[in-house]
Amino acid sequence: MTHPRPPAGLEYILAHIIQDFMQFMHQTGLSRPQIHALLHIYHAGECQISEIGALTDSSPAAASQLVERLVQQGLVQRTEDPLNRRIRRLRLTDGSLKLINQGVTSNRFLVDLMAALPAEQRETVHTAFGYLAQASRQTQRFHKRKAEQHA
Repeated sequence: MTHPRPPAGLEYILAHIIQDFMQFMHQTGLSRPQIHALLHIYHAGECQISEIGALTDSSPAAASQLVERLVQQGLVQRTEDPLNRRIRRLRLTDGSLKLINQGVTSNRFLVDLMAALPAEQRETVHTAFGYLAQASRQTQRFHKRKAEQHA
């Protein structure tokens, strides 16, 4: 199966956007595993601690400790699953949502890149990102349903 080639320069742009975002998040005192956990929860909407363990390739105990630190920092909310009391669901708090938004909107590379475009092209990029986000949500729902069917 062949995959379409990404647009020329996309890897350069993504690398700089990710680097700036990670640098911003790291300046808040978060470790890379904590940042990855927050982003996973952000994209999933909610998840279980076991997903964080798989994401960070860590033991259940280490994943629980990572989540506990995020809970203590007020970045993650842990609740009981109403269908299975043994399962804990993780959600982001308003504070972590604000932090992630700040990391995106203060991204110097992205801000400078967008500012270099004429208004019409900026609007086109915003529209394209909206399409990509919508496709991403659909793909995530598909993969989540598929994983639940195999569980």
